[in-house]
Order: sequence, then C-alpha cells, then structure tokens
Amino acid sequence: MMMMMMMMMIFGIFHTSTAFSPPLTPLSLLTSNSSRRKSTATSSLQMVFDLPASSLLDNIEQEQKSQRSSSAVGTQQIIDSILDECTRFSARKPIMVQFDPEAKSIWRHWRGTVVAETWKSAAKHAIWAVAIYTLFRKYPQIQIWLQGFERVWGELLAVTTFTLTFFVNEAYTCWRKCLDTCYIVQGRLNDLSMALAGYARRVEPSPTMDPSSADTTSSYTEPSKKVLIIIARYIRLFNILSYASFTRSHRPLLTPQGMRRMVKRGLLTEKERTLLTTSKVSATSRHNVILMWLFRTAIDARKAGHFEGGFGFEQNILLRVEEVRAEANYMECILRGRMPFGYAHIVQVLVDVVSGLYPVMAFSSGLSFQIGVLGAIFLTMTYQGLFDLSKRFLDPFHNESFWSGFDPIRVDTLIAETNSGSLRWMYGLEDMPIPLKIIEEGGSNLDLFVLPDEGISVEEVAQMEAMEEAEKASSSLGGIFSEQIVGVGPRTSIIVEGDTVEDEQQTYQEEFEETQAIMSAPPGSVFVPGIDDVDEEGCTTGSDDDEDDCEPKPNEGEDFGEMAYDQYLETLNEEYEVTMRKYEVDEFIKDTLG
Repeated sequence: MMMMMMMMMIFGIFHTSTAFSPPLTPLSLLTSNSSRRKSTATSSLQMVFDLPASSLLDNIEQEQKSQRSSSAVGTQQIIDSILDECTRFSARKPIMVQFDPEAKSIWRHWRGTVVAETWKSAAKHAIWAVAIYTLFRKYPQIQIWLQGFERVWGELLAVTTFTLTFFVNEAYTCWRKCLDTCYIVQGRLNDLSMALAGYARRVEPSPTMDPSSADTTSSYTEPSKKVLIIIARYIRLFNILSYASFTRSHRPLLTPQGMRRMVKRGLLTEKERTLLTTSKVSATSRHNVILMWLFRTAIDARKAGHFEGGFGFEQNILLRVEEVRAEANYMECILRGRMPFGYAHIVQVLVDVVSGLYPVMAFSSGLSFQIGVLGAIFLTMTYQGLFDLSKRFLDPFHNESFWSGFDPIRVDTLIAETNSGSLRWMYGLEDMPIPLKIIEEGGSNLDLFVLPDEGISVEEVAQMEAMEEAEKASSSLGGIFSEQIVGVGPRTSIIVEGDTVEDEQQTYQEEFEETQAIMSAPPGSVFVPGIDDVDEEGCTTGSDDDEDDCEPKPNEGEDFGEMAYDQYLETLNEEYEVTMRKYEVDEFIKDTLG
C-alpha cells in the first residue's frame, strides 16, 4: 500500500512538472549543453488564452523588458562585438601570452598556470590523503596487509610517467600543427596579394617630370586598384569565415543574423550574401565559395586587361589558391582527428590511479602525515597538471569548456594580421620610384638610382655635409638665414626662414616617440605597437600583464570567445521564446477580433 502511494506521488509530481512546461525546441535542446540561465517564461499556452487581448499585449511588453534586463545584450550586439574585432587591422594582443623568461617573473604568474588549473583537484587529493591516514590510524592491520605495495606503485608510476610524457608531446605536436597551419594560410594569402599587386596594370608619369622628384612615380590604374581592393576584401572575408567554421568564438557569424549583419557592416554585399546562403555549399564551408570568387575575379581581371601576364600568371595564381585551399581544409582535419579516444582514456586512468593510490603507498610504507599530504598535492599538480596541459594543447582555440581558456591561440590576432596583409602589398607598390619609361631609356635618369655597392663612408659624408654648409653660408644674406640649435648635445636640426622653435620641437618630439615605439616593438611583430594599432577609439595594444581598458573583458577566468558563444545561444533562445509568444498572441487577437 505504501509503495503504491509513493508511486502515485512520484507520478503526480512528474505530471505536474511537465504539464505546464513549454514544448522543447531545437534551440532549447542546443542550449541545454551550454552554461545558460534558465528562461523565466514558464506559462502554458492555455493560461495565455485565459487573458484579455490588452492584458496579453501588456504581458508581452513586460516580458520583453524583463528579457532585456536579464540579458545584458542581444544577438546583434554580440555579433557586432565579434565584427568589431574582425575588422581591425592591428591586433590588440599577441598571438599567445608573452612572458619574461626570468624565474622570478614566471613564479609571479597565477592565471594560465598548471597550479591555477589543478589546485582544486590537488585539494581533493589532500582531503583523500587525510582520509587514508585516518583509516590507517584506526585500523593499523591494514599496513600489514599492504606490505610491498610501494613496489607495485613504483612500477605503475614508471608506466604512467612514460605514457604521459609521450602523450604531452603528441598533444603539443597537434597544437603546433594548428598554429603553423594558421600562419601557412596567412602566408599563402599574402603571397597571393603580393603577386596580384605586382601584376596589376600601372599608369606612367609624364615624360616632362623631374625623375629625381618624389612625385615622379608610376601608380595603379583606377580599374586595377579597384580590383585589388575587391580581392583584398575577399581575402579578409575568406579568412573570417574560415575561422568561423572551426571555432566556437566566431560561429555566430555563420548564422542568418550574422550574415545579414555582415552586409550592414560592409563586409558583404546583399547579392553576395544571397548567393552564399542559397548555394548548395554547407554553412561551415562558405569560405570555399569566397575563395572561388577570389580566384575567378583575378582571372577575369587579367582577361579585361587590368592585370598583366599570360599563362604563367594563371599558373601562379592557381598554385597559390590551391595551397590556401589545402591548408585551410587541413586545419579541419587536425581538429577532427586530434587524438584517438583510447589513448586519452588510458592516460586518464593511469594518472587518476597513480594520484589516488599515492596516499596508500605513502602511509603503508611509513611516511609521516605531513609528507604524505604534501606528496599527494605535489603529485597531483605535476601529473594531473601535465595531463590537463596536454588536453589544452588538443583544444588550441578553446572550443571546449573543460578549461579556463586563459591562453588559447587568439583568433582575433590572426584575423587582424591577415586583414593587414590583404592591403600591405598593394600599398607597398602603390608608388614605384623607378617608372617604366626611365628603365626603358636607361640613360642618365637611371643613374640617379645607381648607388655605390658599399655605401658612402663616414668621411665622405662629412665632406659632403661641410660642402653643403659652405654653399648655404655663402649664398645666405644677413638676417635671412639663421641657425639655431635645438636639443642638447650634437646639432640635431637647423631652423631656417619661416620655421619656429615650437615647430622644430614638435617634429623632434614626434620623431623621438616614433623611434621609441619602433625600438620597443616585439621581434617578429607585423605592426608597431603605439603607431600602427591606434584606432578611431584611441585603443592601443597592451601587454599581457596589463589589462587593456579598450578590450572587451570577460569574467575572471573565462575566455571572451567562449563567453560570446554561450551568451549568443542563451540570448538567441530568449529572443526566440519571446518572439514566438508574440506571434501566438497576434494570431489569437486576429482570430478573436476577426
């Protein structure tokens, strides 16, 4: 009898909990795996129809306000925040966390270290060690039963160390392949931009112009420059959609809302968006369509006469496009086939067993309580830390949420570098100092650009400067030319007629700041922090140790890409529920009044 009553109560609770629940949708199933807040809208459809039409509209407006207050931003704001980073031409941060190799500096860091990732697990193993010690004190005969256990544990430790070491090496190889592939794709895109800039048709200067003048240069024709700008945009768009296909942080850009917003933000035309969304290519492969548009645009531009070159031109462009395609698709293969599950499983088992059995080995062999607990903590931080580090290597873009995501490969940095490279080569050849006509003539005008192979010696430079000073002094009149020394030490500049001390000081100050920025730029940097990274908001690149106020900061220990992905799904689900309820109310009002 009692059993029947309990079953009836359980059935009643289950029936009550499900009768008034909203129907499951694909979006709700999708967001059930993410760390989103549960929606507060739990009213059933029958309860909605019991209210008057005016009350329904008031409830909908109130619910929309509550949804806006519970969700800080909407899907459009999230997409805009992603696009703000995708349209930058200078990265806010380096590709990964930079560090000072000194031991003191390394010991000062906490975030992103193995200690920060494993201290919770180490605390649990310390409590486990205390429990084992208490058990051994209460039942001393257990120590007799476990005589020689340290030998077994030692053999297991050796196997675990060997296996874990190779696993970490294989995981780092996967991480390195991903980073190398990103830069290979970036390099091939730069090769493509450089080749097209060199083949672009140019207009020559007037023959009457002075060949030594800075204005006597050849430049792109207007149609060829427009084609280069279009191809540069296709390169940037291909790169953005590529990272959106295999990273969670930029996946919202592939959604219908994301594609429409890219049109509004000037990354796509409406015609291009329609062709992309209606093509038979999957949403995660749309970057391949952009690559084909880029390829065909270059071929058609050569046929139209905007690019020079013949059969070799097409072969060169085809080779670059094929290399980009191969490397971009290889990235997807790396992420899908990063490591066999059986390998990761056996390493996880070995690490857990060694860490869990260490207190048993320690206290059965007569180690003190303090040594046993400290040993459990240290062993957990090292072995579990190495295994967690290897799993982070297997997730280079932080597509999974098992770790804090402090130091992934920064996709925004890769996108900004590629954006810069898409125009770098076009701007680099925008003005050619030696026009074609000067080369064709090959006379004295070409001699202006023939300089000594070993340069000019310091003595010769001093003689040339002395001669120039003498000529200026002899040709100057009283009061027209005056020399003033600006700065301390050697003479740095001469102020001539029309100049002021303030102008000269301002020029020297700007040159000094530029020199400092260039000298302080990181080795291998594609831009100079403080010069090339200043945008319309006045934001500049900061170091990893200093928090940059311009950069959108997530919560402590949470990656911005992971936060944007989860927040987008959460906000999308909330907007879907509110919109669907509004449609239901509108349909009800239409049926009632009609």
